[in-house]
Amino acid sequence: MRLTDWQEKRFIQDVLGPFATTAATDAFDDAVIVDLADVLGVPGLPHLVYSVDQPSFVRHADTDIDPFRFYGRWVAGVTCNDIIAMGARCRGFSLSLAAPGDTEVEDVRSLAAGIGDVLRACGADYEGGNLDRGTLATVGVAWGIVPRHAVVRRSGARPGDRVMVTGEMGLGWLEYQVRRNGLEDQIYPGDRETFRRYKQMPVGAASAVAATAEAGLFTSGMDLSDGLVEYLHTLVSRSGVGCVIDASALPVSRATIRNLPLLWPVMPGSADILRRQPRLIAFDPGYDSPLLHGFTVRGEAVAEAKRMFREHGAELYEIGKVVREPVVLLADGERRIEVPQFWDDQLRQEETMAAWAKFLAAFG
Repeated sequence: MRLTDWQEKRFIQDVLGPFATTAATDAFDDAVIVDLADVLGVPGLPHLVYSVDQPSFVRHADTDIDPFRFYGRWVAGVTCNDIIAMGARCRGFSLSLAAPGDTEVEDVRSLAAGIGDVLRACGADYEGGNLDRGTLATVGVAWGIVPRHAVVRRSGARPGDRVMVTGEMGLGWLEYQVRRNGLEDQIYPGDRETFRRYKQMPVGAASAVAATAEAGLFTSGMDLSDGLVEYLHTLVSRSGVGCVIDASALPVSRATIRNLPLLWPVMPGSADILRRQPRLIAFDPGYDSPLLHGFTVRGEAVAEAKRMFREHGAELYEIGKVVREPVVLLADGERRIEVPQFWDDQLRQEETMAAWAKFLAAFG
């Protein structure tokens, strides 16, 4: 068998799981957890969490942003995102950089400056790393500290908990498709600045997440790098529960809904569905990463969690409820529609747009 014969997460769990303890199905989280109390023999010490990522070169929609500076922001944002998801406060970051010999020194400086932009937002230090000559590639390593009681894992949700997300959804997928298909000049004039600025600083609500985790209000959670659908099905696989999502509660910005018609020529088979239910754009395959996270919160703690987020200049949205039956359902008025498994996959052979259209067709 080859890599393309596997789904990404299944490959990690089934092939790598026997070698790496954190790749096993029941231990697969956003970051690796090191129990400092166990390692050092001192009771009560916090957990150290760390993550390694290898983000591809990504350009921002705003051509005024130096591409290497944004790449630096992207590398740091994607890597630190996993630390934030665990409820930790990011403390340090290192980079292994490979670059061709004819790379301009100023480009490397710009990349490092972009990393610094994100780390200042997270409260972390740029600690160094490694440099090699070769095809342009980066590997980021981020680490943080989280109190023992505050660590957020993908397991732990219980019936009655509320399903929450940390921001509005869907704009990333729409913005990507607009750029990919050269539709920038058709964006509603009043929304062009929103699209241009989106993800200029690719880091989520780090301080709000950490403070709410330290208050013990999250029962489980993860980042939404592969979209909302993967998160909801992770509740099933890791916590043995299900959820009912309220279609009317999905947080989608007005700018996103106003510009959805730009998708009609791109995905004609799904246009009618999105016309009827524009908030289904929230089920995109993860293009709002690394800005968003999903968490479960005890029902009685929802108001306090929302208050804490607002104190840190962020919003936490309630979109549904955890239930006993291990199935993911979308509540659309009186209807209950089962949400199929669909998310982006590094190893998947199927083209993303085709898979996305197939997913939406299930709601037809």
